Amino acid sequence: MVILTPILILLVFLGVQSAIYFHAANVATAAASQGAATGAPVGAAPSSVVAAAQRTVTELGGRTAHRPSVTLSDRFVVVSVEVSVSRIVPFFPSSVTRTMLEPRERFIAESKR
Repeated sequence: MVILTPILILLVFLGVQSAIYFHAANVATAAASQGAATGAPVGAAPSSVVAAAQRTVTELGGRTAHRPSVTLSDRFVVVSVEVSVSRIVPFFPSSVTRTMLEPRERFIAESKR
């Protein structure tokens, strides 16, 4: 029992830590995806993309480690979100980053189709 109890407690903690990590990864993925979708329409501002990503993280119960990064070009919008991970087990990562790439919408005149 003296040897088995600490091993069982460690396994329980590892299971809980894994669940917390994967939840944070899902929050980061959803926030990056929402930010990229917000930045896809013509005329979207980088500030609205950041706000959408931050709002999604907050609504899903996460905490951002840094401000989401946004790159807008003529063809693509790239959003990177880093979410903090609460740690129970010391050797797990303290944050998770997810990046989404979305094509930008563009206007094509009817005569050029």
